[in-house]
Amino acid sequence: MDIDRIWKNTQEELKVVLAPAVFQTFVAKTQLISLQNNIATIACPNSYLVDINHKRYYQLFKGALDNQTKSDNQLNFIIQEIPKIDLENSNSAPLFTYASPKKTFSDSNLHPKYTFENLIVGNSNNFAYAAAQGIVKNPGLTYNPFFIWGGVGVGKTHLMQAVGHELLKSNPDFKVKYFPAETFANELIGALKSKNMNQFKNKYRSLDCILVDDIQFIAGKEYIQEEFFHTFNALHMAGKQVILTSDRKPSEIKDLKDRLVSRFMGGLTVDIQMPDYEMRVAIIKQKMEERGSRITNEAISYLAENVVSNIRDIEGRLQELTIQAMAKNIPEINLEFIQFIINPNSNTFFESASAKVTPRHLISVCAKYFNIKTGDLCGKSRKKELVSARHITAYLLLTEIELPLEEVGHLLGGRDHTSIMHARDKVQTEFSTNPQIRQLINQIKGTF
Repeated sequence: MDIDRIWKNTQEELKVVLAPAVFQTFVAKTQLISLQNNIATIACPNSYLVDINHKRYYQLFKGALDNQTKSDNQLNFIIQEIPKIDLENSNSAPLFTYASPKKTFSDSNLHPKYTFENLIVGNSNNFAYAAAQGIVKNPGLTYNPFFIWGGVGVGKTHLMQAVGHELLKSNPDFKVKYFPAETFANELIGALKSKNMNQFKNKYRSLDCILVDDIQFIAGKEYIQEEFFHTFNALHMAGKQVILTSDRKPSEIKDLKDRLVSRFMGGLTVDIQMPDYEMRVAIIKQKMEERGSRITNEAISYLAENVVSNIRDIEGRLQELTIQAMAKNIPEINLEFIQFIINPNSNTFFESASAKVTPRHLISVCAKYFNIKTGDLCGKSRKKELVSARHITAYLLLTEIELPLEEVGHLLGGRDHTSIMHARDKVQTEFSTNPQIRQLINQIKGTF
């Protein structure tokens, strides 16, 4: 049996025992390139996969490969680009291919880098990723509409466009179009002025898949909502795929018509949360490799622990580091270099946009997130859900804006500083021990 067949069978065995998202991220992107004297050399496209597969999945890889070869093997994971597979001469479809589609994506408005190959999958987007894979296999049937919501810079647009890329790979004649909701609104206004409504309707209703970003933009715009409702219905009734993104779930979009809310929630609604530590490590490694920049593992860990914001913010910090390193002719970014460029009297390098938020805005954001009135959040009620929201708000006022205890107490209904201290300590404990609370707080911070 040749090594290609051995590896395909090994991957099929791993596919049974691993979650689909884990398999696609860590196994499908690998290739057995040699097997000599019971030493298997396995190619991975980047250092992150080499590291994770060796540390976390070594025994699983080994067990599956040993079963196929009936021998005891040692594994060696290396960085090497996976060869493209010739689909025309292949006897069977590959599990995974890096071959770029022949078709250009300009007509679909898809960003060339927003593909599944470049998407980091972790705890924050695992479910959304798995659902997106299901859509690729059965567009218009599995999850339709597919509604993705989450804070700024968490990867909603990337995931949505990745689906578009995969659909076009499978069928180049598939009519896919990505557009922000604002574009739809502007073109509708233009069509009304030029009296080209039939052309406008045909443009959008003849598509096989629409990818609409920031759908919350149409809230409060009655005529635009009306036209989008009819466009949505026409596509949905014809079995065409609809994918939408927003900064909040449909039921929380203010001034969105009930019938649109109902349509949007008629398929699958998923949220993408802020990346956790492991995912931030993966993002940093990938982004630095894309830039061709070298960085030590110690520096990566330090950044991942301190830049606890969204993906876009992480990219901004890495861009700043890269420019500083080039300017100072530093060949490899290490911990000492990072600490050197940070102002010793402040921690501004790690401050996100949330650090500039005002106390009143932070309170408003928290009230909106928990779907309660600001007056109730700052009021006297001791209802369980209000107390929990109030504790988290106090914690954020103290840690993000660094207000004094007395001022936080004043803002939250005239509470004394001991109550605020209790709230802070309680949330700090939960933040360090409860992953759900940690994700919740990070998600709120991402909406500042």
